[in-house]
Amino acid sequence: MTCKNCGHELEHDASFCDKCGAKVVKDRITFKLLLSELFASFGLDSLFVNTLKSMFTKPQKVLMDYLNGARKKYVNPFAFLAVGAALSLLVFNFFYQEFVNVNASFNKEQTELLREKANLDISKLEGKSEKEIKQLKREQLNAQYSLKFSDTYFDYFVRYFNIISFLIIPFYALISKLTFRKPHNYGEHIIINSYIQGTAMYITLFFFLVAIVIHPKIYVYSTLAMAGFYLYTFGKMYNLKFKQYVFKFIRFCLVTALLIIILGLIIGALSIIIGIIVGYKNPEILK
Repeated sequence: MTCKNCGHELEHDASFCDKCGAKVVKDRITFKLLLSELFASFGLDSLFVNTLKSMFTKPQKVLMDYLNGARKKYVNPFAFLAVGAALSLLVFNFFYQEFVNVNASFNKEQTELLREKANLDISKLEGKSEKEIKQLKREQLNAQYSLKFSDTYFDYFVRYFNIISFLIIPFYALISKLTFRKPHNYGEHIIINSYIQGTAMYITLFFFLVAIVIHPKIYVYSTLAMAGFYLYTFGKMYNLKFKQYVFKFIRFCLVTALLIIILGLIIGALSIIIGIIVGYKNPEILK
């Protein structure tokens, strides 16, 4: 057997060329091999598999080990999150229409009503007063803008999913920090949530693929599964008893609701400002 790179004679069971150092390739290129090469190029091969497996079986050990300084055994939390986000981005883009359909199934009736209003041919309506026609035109325009916003939202969400995944971590970390105050600081909660969210992406992908095959509304259970995994992980980290679980869950819900309300107020204020600007540039909306 000779080295395919330099032509040097090799031992039959050699793994590397003792002249040029090249790896001896014996297997054909397969999808599995490509994945292993991809992970190996980032140093994520066995390390990544070990981290992912441990996050599903002993998440508290991964988190406590990493926070306490044993960091060579696990993938960096941000790299772990990045791999999960990249895989999710790939799947959601490949099944883009299915992704839209699955999410649209939660408010299907409202979406259909908006489409009816948006596509209504007002010119063919009879027996309507001028005031009623204006109202219908206003509703139609609002419906068209709502549908356009929905389509744009899904498009941007899928396109920039990996960026959104990182930007939302500080928000998750704030929730967990306010829910489980001690002993970890905010920076440590960012690490914890990076690992948890990186793992949760695989839970989401599982439910998404099952929803495509069986029924779209199965996807809603991914939220419950992620919340369960979130609470289970923190419960194991802090050795919570049942009463403490209940108390922390109530606190978690209150903190999340409060932050969502605050975020909603901010978004509402921005929407009003944007609405004023859009109305100023498109006066027909206000007629």
